[in-house]
Amino acid sequence: MNVIINVIGPEIRLKQEIDLELASPTIREVARSLLDQHKGPWERIVKNDLSLEEGCVALVNGRNIMSLEGFETKIHEGDEITFTVLVAGG
Repeated sequence: MNVIINVIGPEIRLKQEIDLELASPTIREVARSLLDQHKGPWERIVKNDLSLEEGCVALVNGRNIMSLEGFETKIHEGDEITFTVLVAGG
């Protein structure tokens, strides 16, 4: 399954298409696969226990996974997954 992975944070900016072989197509399995099989800047946002660092969010096609099904959000071919640091301003 091909997905696009974005990582946006302090000193990090990445957009990369990655081919993943997933046991079940969820954001949890994407995170597990990224940590286990693909080294990259997402390691600064996704913890080894598959949770996110404090102040970080994961988006699927621009929608926060917490407004979807959390880490059980289904992933489809071509989806765009973004790991980012929350930013606020005024």
